[in-house]
Amino acid sequence: MTKSVVRRAIAASVLSAAAVVGTWSNVGEAHAATGHVYISFPTWQGNCPAGGSVRAINGSVTGTTQVYSWELRNWDVGDDLIYPKVLLNKPNRASVGVWCGKNASSRPGVLARASHAVSVVVTPKRNNQTIWVGPRGVRY
Repeated sequence: MTKSVVRRAIAASVLSAAAVVGTWSNVGEAHAATGHVYISFPTWQGNCPAGGSVRAINGSVTGTTQVYSWELRNWDVGDDLIYPKVLLNKPNRASVGVWCGKNASSRPGVLARASHAVSVVVTPKRNNQTIWVGPRGVRY
């Protein structure tokens, strides 16, 4: 065999091996990694502009390939935080209603109600990551 024939045979073998390796590297891409993250709606992100603090959250978080990862039919009461299952390194939409409470000046001890909607796209990078959202945007 001449050097030219040997070189062509080696080149063909290398290209065939590269094609096989390239195929193997794409096997896991069909399934996106999932995890849970904390999504917080703090007052410093523009939530509760009329005063008070976040007392309840209601809505949904959806990923690009799943229907609902977190959805409430009733209010999640007690804090400014939710813990949805999300797609990691992919866009997820959080569409929620935020209920704010504060003491009514005319009737001390009575909570005045105020609420607003927040709809943002978040792209979590790791499990248990905290993401702060509100009318002022998204912070990771």
